[in-house]
Amino acid sequence: MRISGARILEGKELEVVEGYLEVREGRIERIGRGFTARSDLNLKGGFVLPPLVNAHTHLADAVARELYSGRTQEETVGPGGLKFRALEETPERELEEEMRLTLAGMARTGTLAHCDFREGGTRGVELLLRAPWPGRSLVLGRPLPGEGVEELLSRADGIGLPSLIQHPLGELRRLSKEAGRREKLFSAHVAELPGRAREEIRRALELRLSFAVHLTHANREALSSFKRKGIPAVFCPRSNLLLSAGIPPLAAALEEGLPFMLGTDNVSVCPPDPWEELRFAWACVRRENPRAGGEEARILLKAVTVEPSRFFRLPWGPLEEGGEATFLLLSGGGELRNLRDPYAGLVNRTRAENLRGLWWRGKDILRERG
Repeated sequence: MRISGARILEGKELEVVEGYLEVREGRIERIGRGFTARSDLNLKGGFVLPPLVNAHTHLADAVARELYSGRTQEETVGPGGLKFRALEETPERELEEEMRLTLAGMARTGTLAHCDFREGGTRGVELLLRAPWPGRSLVLGRPLPGEGVEELLSRADGIGLPSLIQHPLGELRRLSKEAGRREKLFSAHVAELPGRAREEIRRALELRLSFAVHLTHANREALSSFKRKGIPAVFCPRSNLLLSAGIPPLAAALEEGLPFMLGTDNVSVCPPDPWEELRFAWACVRRENPRAGGEEARILLKAVTVEPSRFFRLPWGPLEEGGEATFLLLSGGGELRNLRDPYAGLVNRTRAENLRGLWWRGKDILRERG
């Protein structure tokens, strides 16, 4: 299979290569530059890039869309918030069906993996893992009262906590140790609200989280400390703003060089579309830094492609010769016409309707699934 007329985002740095790509037996055999006369698919200036990864989701919240309307963040998703009542009142079969439908919608955006903070203990983890879809679900659970963490970690990819101040520090150390012993992830929401930001940041650094979600109210000193400790961030700007929690320090993170990924957070608040998250993140960066251009846009694009695929050790990587033929295809039409800056254009203008294909090991899984 030869795909021509393409702008290929090659390698770990997403270098734009104008040319063609050859696939054989599920792997990328060649990435060539320039024109080729023989072609099975001509993208006519479209793009080939790694699949998207949504680094933070709460998929089951799809049972209560727009629950936040007229309410504060704490009333909606805080301890004892209405979200938890909605989850408890919804039958399991409805939760599972909503997660299945949401996953199918995510695939249609070019998303092939996500990391979910799943409520409901071990049973909640199992419900999400049962939902069929063509991609990879990494599920971080939170143990229910009286439930052993060993049982949870036997099914989950790790532990994802709503806050680091809702548990005694000794208990957090035990959970962190258990996750580390099993080589599982240990993460939490950190500094989402200003009142608890300082203590959550202190605990996150002490516990050396695998990654920290939100950091909405982290200052430059904190961002620098996370970088020194090797703790990446996951920013969720749309959700933060719609929940009136603030805007995460994306521009500062770029300037500090803190590695980060992007997530769409609660489905009750935001559609789980990383392209929408990219557009909003780009606007946030430009608001703070009018000099932000192609380099900053390229880092944002990496935050939903090569960075999370590397961090979560997903079974695909950057587009390279000899690598797995797992990628997405975008048409060059519509809003992606006449781009002067391909990186800024991709993060600002791509829509789900630009998706021409989502390839998994040499096969277009969207076409196969109809």
